Amino acid sequence: MNQYNSYTYLLFALTFASCANHSETEKIRAEALSSFEIAEGFQIELIASEPLISDPVAMEIDEDGNMYVVEMHGYPLDKSGSGNVKLLTDTDGDGEMDKVSLFANDLLFPTGVMRWKKGIMVTDPPNVLYFEDTDNDGVADVRDTLLHGFSISNPQHNVNSPMLGLDNWIYIANESAVAAKVYTEEFSDPGSELHFYKQPDAPSLGVNGGGRRIRFKPDELKLEATSSRSQFGQTYDKWGHHFLNSNANHIYQEVIAASYLERNPDLQISNSTEIISDHGHAAEVFPITLNPQHQLLTDLGVFTSACGITAYGGGLFPKEFENSVFVSEPVSNLVHVDIVQEKGSTHVASRKYEQQEFLASKDPWSRPVNNYVGPDGALYVVDYYRRIVEHPEWMSDDVVESGIVYDGVDQGRIYRITPKGTKPANWTRDFSMSDLSNKELVNYLNNPNSWFRRTAQRLILDRSDKSINSELTELVRTKEASLGRLHAAWTMEGLNVLTKEIIIELLKDPVAGIRENAILLSESFLDKEEVVTALLGLQNDENPRVRFQLMCTLGYIDSPKANKVRLEMGMENVEDYWIQIASLSSSSPDLVGLLDAAINHYQKDEKSYKKYISKIVSMISRQNNTAEIKNLIQRALKSNIKESEGWRIAILQGLMAGKSNVDYKSLTFERERKLLYGIVFSNHFKELKETSLSLLTAMGLPVDINIGNAIEKALVVVKSTTSSE
Repeated sequence: MNQYNSYTYLLFALTFASCANHSETEKIRAEALSSFEIAEGFQIELIASEPLISDPVAMEIDEDGNMYVVEMHGYPLDKSGSGNVKLLTDTDGDGEMDKVSLFANDLLFPTGVMRWKKGIMVTDPPNVLYFEDTDNDGVADVRDTLLHGFSISNPQHNVNSPMLGLDNWIYIANESAVAAKVYTEEFSDPGSELHFYKQPDAPSLGVNGGGRRIRFKPDELKLEATSSRSQFGQTYDKWGHHFLNSNANHIYQEVIAASYLERNPDLQISNSTEIISDHGHAAEVFPITLNPQHQLLTDLGVFTSACGITAYGGGLFPKEFENSVFVSEPVSNLVHVDIVQEKGSTHVASRKYEQQEFLASKDPWSRPVNNYVGPDGALYVVDYYRRIVEHPEWMSDDVVESGIVYDGVDQGRIYRITPKGTKPANWTRDFSMSDLSNKELVNYLNNPNSWFRRTAQRLILDRSDKSINSELTELVRTKEASLGRLHAAWTMEGLNVLTKEIIIELLKDPVAGIRENAILLSESFLDKEEVVTALLGLQNDENPRVRFQLMCTLGYIDSPKANKVRLEMGMENVEDYWIQIASLSSSSPDLVGLLDAAINHYQKDEKSYKKYISKIVSMISRQNNTAEIKNLIQRALKSNIKESEGWRIAILQGLMAGKSNVDYKSLTFERERKLLYGIVFSNHFKELKETSLSLLTAMGLPVDINIGNAIEKALVVVKSTTSSE
C-alpha cells in the first residue's frame, strides 16, 4: 500500500470511527429522550452525556458559561478515590457540551460543587475543598482544604450541596452519620471536630458539625451550625426561606434559626423544622417505569429517596411555576414538583399535578438525583443513570454478589427542560459576566432570573468594591424592583456599607418579603434607637412571617417597650406555634408575666393557649426555682378548678415536661404531694386527675399515706371512671 493509499485508508478509518461514535451518541440521545414523559407544555433536551461524563451527581455553571460536573464513581462501596470534577464547554455554539477536561480528581465521594472566587468549592467528606485553575488549561493546579471533620458515612448521607445564601453565608447540607450494620469497616467513621483546616485559632464545631447543616464564611473564619439537617440537597426561595429534604420527607422548612434558639437554653423544642407538604410525609409518587428492579427494603409508590430539592426562580417557566420547588426521586425514576405558598409563619407545598409527575422515565436506569436552575432559566436535571441506586447496606446478599451494583458506572446524563419552543441554550457561547464592571453587575441584581441575581451578588462581594455604594443605594430605593431592592440590601450588608437610614426605609417597604428581610438586616443596628422604634412599629404588621421575624429579632432587646410588645404579640398571635416559640426564645423573657397574660386570656378549649402555657411552665421548671414551682402547683390545684380546668392542666403538663431539672422527691414538696393526692381521688374532671396522677407519680406519695390504702382507692377510681365512660 503506497503512502497516498495509506493516508486515504487512515482518513477513511478515522471518519468511519467518528461517524460510528456520532451514530452511537445519536442512538443514546434518541433512546434516552424517548423514555421520558414530561408535563404538558415542556420539552426536554440532552445537553451532556457519556462519554463526556459519567456518574454525575451535581453541577454548576459559572459566570463565563463553563459547566462543572461532579462525578461520584465510588458509590456505593469504592473508597479508592475515583471521584472527579469535569469541566465541560460548548466549542461549536450549538447549546450542547462537546469538550471536556478533568478539572479535579482523586476525590473520595464528591457530593456537591459551588463556584467561589476564581475556582470551585467541592464537598468531599471528610473535607470541603477548593480548586482553582491558575493557568487556564482546564485543569485545577490549586487544591486547598477549607473545612475538615465531616463523617464518612453511607455516601447518600454525607455532607453535600454547598450554596451561597441570600445572607452571604455559604450553607452546606449535612446530617448525622448513619452507623453501618453490614459495611462497618467502610462506613463507620463518625467524623471529628469540624474545623477550618490548619487554623487552630478559628472557631470549631462538634463532631461532624453536630449532625446539622453548617454555614460559614471562609474569608472571615466564621463557622456555625444551623438548627436543621438535610440529607442530600437544600434550597431557598426568593425571600431566603430554606427548604430541605430527606429520603421519605421530600420537603420541609427550617423555620427558626439556631441563633435564636441558642440564646435561651431553657427553651427546648424537638424540632426547628416543619413538614410543609400537604400530601404527607412519604408522599405518594407516580412512576411510569417499565420493569423496575427494586431492592429488599425499598418502599414502593412513595418517596423513599427524595433529593436534589431546588426552588425554581428562573423566570422562563409559565407564571404558575413562580413558586415551584422540584425534588428528584431516583428510586422511582422521576422528578416531582410542588407549588409552595405562604401559610402563617411557614409555608405549604401542594402538588402541581395530580396522579402524575413533572418528569418521569420508563427507563429503570434513569436516576435523577439533582436539579439546577441555569442562566437561561431552564431546569437542568442531573441523571446519575445506574442499574441500582439503593445502597448494599439495605439489599440482599445475592444482588451484591452478582456484581451488578456498578452497572452504569460509565454512563450519565444532564437534561435541559424548557417550555416548548425555547431555543437551544445560549449561555454556552458568547457569554461572560466576569468582564462586566461592578456598576454593570448591579443591574443584574434585579434580573428576573435568580441565577443572575445570585451570581451578580457573589461577584460584587468577591470584588469587594465599596465605590458602587451609590448605585446599590439607588437600586434599594427603586420601588418597582422588589427583588432588586432585596439583593442590593444584602449586597450592601456583605460590603459593610448598609446604613440605619436604609434599614428604616426597608422596614416600611410595601412588600412583605422586603420588610421581613429588613428585620433580619436590622440586627446589626439594634443599638440605634431609631431602628428599634421602627421595628416596634411593625407589631401589627399584616403579614404573619413579618410578625414572626419581628418576634425573633426583638428577643435580642431587653427594654420595657420591647418586652411589652413581645408580650402583646404573644397573646395576639398565640394560635401561631412558631410565634410562641419565637417569643420564648428571647434572651430575657418575662416568663411569669407571659404566664399571667396567657392565663388571663385563656379561652375554654383553646389548644393554642394550652400549649403556650405548658411551654412557659416547662421553661420555668428548668430554672429549678423551688418556690416558683411550688407556687405553680398550688395555683393549678387550689380553688375554682371547675371554672378553668384547661390552663390548670397546662400548668401541670408543663411541670411534667421540665421534671428532669427538679428534685420532686424532696420533702420540700410535701404540701404539693398532698394537693395532688387529693385531686387524684376527688370527683374533679378526668383529665385533671390523670395529669395530677402523672406528676404525683414523679413526686411520690405523701409520707403519711399508706401505699396499700392508696392502691385500693386507685382501683375504686379506675372502676368508677371506666363504668362512667
